[in-house]
Amino acid sequence: MSISGMKFRETLLGQMKDYLDGRITKEEYYNQAEPFYTEYANTYENPLFHKCFMDTVPDACLFYIDEPGLTPKIKESRFHEALQEAYVTLEKL
Repeated sequence: MSISGMKFRETLLGQMKDYLDGRITKEEYYNQAEPFYTEYANTYENPLFHKCFMDTVPDACLFYIDEPGLTPKIKESRFHEALQEAYVTLEKL
């Protein structure tokens, strides 16, 4: 599958929006976003977009999906907050 840079951006933002709007779980988001980003990141030449994404989303996934220690409710709340902030920023880039 070949995609353009703009399609890459739209797809990543769409995946985030699906999670933020409750259409998918945080685990489903992670299972979609991680392989998609890994495979197609090189199609989009916007260093600020990539920096913002890589500075926020992987850490949110690690801390609020993979790491034990917090209650599920707290994990969900903090993950949603982190993705909401990232979405707002990425949408502008």
